[in-house]
Amino acid sequence: MLPPLFYEIAGFVGVAFYLGSYAALQAGFVKGNGYVYATLNLLAASFVLMSLFATWNLWSAIIQISWIVLSVVGMTRVWLIKRSLRFTEEEEQLILSKLPTLDRIGARRFLNIGTWRDGHVGEEMTQEGAPVTRVYYLQDGEVDVDVGGQHIAKVGPDHFIGEMACLEQGPASATVRIAQPTRYFTIASDDLSQLIAKYPDIAPHIHFAFSGNTQAKLIGTNLAYSQALRAQQA
Repeated sequence: MLPPLFYEIAGFVGVAFYLGSYAALQAGFVKGNGYVYATLNLLAASFVLMSLFATWNLWSAIIQISWIVLSVVGMTRVWLIKRSLRFTEEEEQLILSKLPTLDRIGARRFLNIGTWRDGHVGEEMTQEGAPVTRVYYLQDGEVDVDVGGQHIAKVGPDHFIGEMACLEQGPASATVRIAQPTRYFTIASDDLSQLIAKYPDIAPHIHFAFSGNTQAKLIGTNLAYSQALRAQQA
């Protein structure tokens, strides 16, 4: 028989794990369907069950054992789902480049609402002033960007098109046309908005990817403009 203090400490640790896991869940630090939350509950139930050996209570023990079983079942379910997921090479490239912090389940949900297509020269992705109803990811190829009838830039592989306005379906800031045969991934704005509404934890990853892409395009455009200006002055 261990000293009574051991069981008191075990009970205290178990309660701390219970409260800590629930607080982390409510604060958004952990997800209810992930490994971390299930593991914290498993530890909490195990420590509380251990503390009951000092003053046994059958009903409390049943509750803790049930929590342990449910936590194990939950972790097993997540493991089986992740193990069954399959990604093509181009899907892996998109996720690794643009959404590296998104878990595999979230990545599969994102990819499932879109389609891969082969674009042809002259195909219009966005029209200046018209609502943006889709977002595009260029896997390869190149597009022309025109504003006010003037060509201002080219955008190549590994960039989004329409990311700034697609969620609000706002007006396009430029007309974008495919300049050479292009492979791209596209999602309708309505489908993307519904995905975010259903799985809010995906939203920060998408917003971060879109904002980072916009910044990279702006930097590239400014650099190209500066180079062209220097060339004219030379």
